[in-house]
Amino acid sequence: MSNTKEQKIGYRDIFRQTEYMKIMIAALINRFGDSIDAIASTWIVYEITGNAAWSAIIYGVNKLPSIIITPLAGAWVEGQKKKTIMIVTDLIRAVCVAFVATGYLFGFLQAWMLLVTTLTISTVEAFRGPASAALTPKVLEKEYYEYGISLSTTLSSMVELIGTAVAAAIIAVIGTSGAIYVDMATFLMSALIIAFVNTKEQNLVVQKFDRKAYVKNLADGFSYVKKDAMIRIFLLLAVFLNAILVPLNSLQAPFAGDVLGGGAEILSILGISITVGMLFGSVTYPMVQRIIPGKGLWIASGLGIALFYIMLPVCRPLYTSRILVYAFTAVFSFILGYTVALVNSHLSVFAVKRIRTDYLARISGITTAAGAASMPVASFLVSIVVAYVDTSAIFITSGVLALIVTVCMIFSRTLGQGETDTVAEDVEMVRS
Repeated sequence: MSNTKEQKIGYRDIFRQTEYMKIMIAALINRFGDSIDAIASTWIVYEITGNAAWSAIIYGVNKLPSIIITPLAGAWVEGQKKKTIMIVTDLIRAVCVAFVATGYLFGFLQAWMLLVTTLTISTVEAFRGPASAALTPKVLEKEYYEYGISLSTTLSSMVELIGTAVAAAIIAVIGTSGAIYVDMATFLMSALIIAFVNTKEQNLVVQKFDRKAYVKNLADGFSYVKKDAMIRIFLLLAVFLNAILVPLNSLQAPFAGDVLGGGAEILSILGISITVGMLFGSVTYPMVQRIIPGKGLWIASGLGIALFYIMLPVCRPLYTSRILVYAFTAVFSFILGYTVALVNSHLSVFAVKRIRTDYLARISGITTAAGAASMPVASFLVSIVVAYVDTSAIFITSGVLALIVTVCMIFSRTLGQGETDTVAEDVEMVRS
């Protein structure tokens, strides 16, 4: 009976999930504003400071709350009304970006102000993320997870792409401050939409802050991870996924010039092909996961990453024309984007299906922090290695590492065993 019902579910059914659609629309509006803000803010930082070091400092400060605060916030969020947290954090973010836009417009914005507002926004986002993750099972039935998360991921990528494409035009028409005000408006719209979402938290008794209870909740979250082998493996694989993509993100320019012998057009092909691949991966995930189990998706992702890193440098003798360079780059970049999107979607579905709802915010915080922490560590290692070996060698080494991890996944007996079977709600798994 359940299999028949599952086969009949499609994207059309997600549009009938009213409360989930409200949250998704709010998230898409947010993403559109953020994609514009990302470009506008970059210009503001450089114009005010005239110093690339400030850009690096602000980037680092932006990442710190994700690493330090998110796992701590997740434990606190569990006993609070998630809807309220999302509304309040959206309003705080709106105030912060409005201050930046106004300060830039009237000429009183300084670098330290940007630092403070960036830290404030990142800190409230550390609370909003776990709250948003914990709301999904409250507004979306379990059988709709695959298509719901797939639709959200796909539309999010499309909106981000559109926002990035039109950012320059928006800045040209209404100025940099105007573009930041657009971001402010998206936060306000998001808060307004979420205010009308029925999150089924009416009967939730908000817990007052109790230090001992908080510490216990936090410890229980880590114990939950410790006692569930599948969650531990997926946490490690999520860290691997974030870290292994750092060489690509940090060495795109030298890779395009030194390895592929091109310029900005190679970067465009890389970006577009990966994005298109991720869009297709998100759209087709619900269908693919019926044929290929979760373990197979992870193996495919590892192979896709390895192919990208190894084949593009190794195939250099075949690049007898620019057309072939572009073709090889487009094909392997598409494969990379497609397989990464499949496994990203699977990670999201795994979280809401496997993790008990009263632990979802905590585990989401721990996972986010671990993934965020792996990126600066990997970036630091790459910055050291690149002084001694060329970009081509770094890419091939990254591909070999991806292959090694893939082989480990193939022989893993734990990976794939009931990975989306929800841990029984009535079993005190952590406290036993």
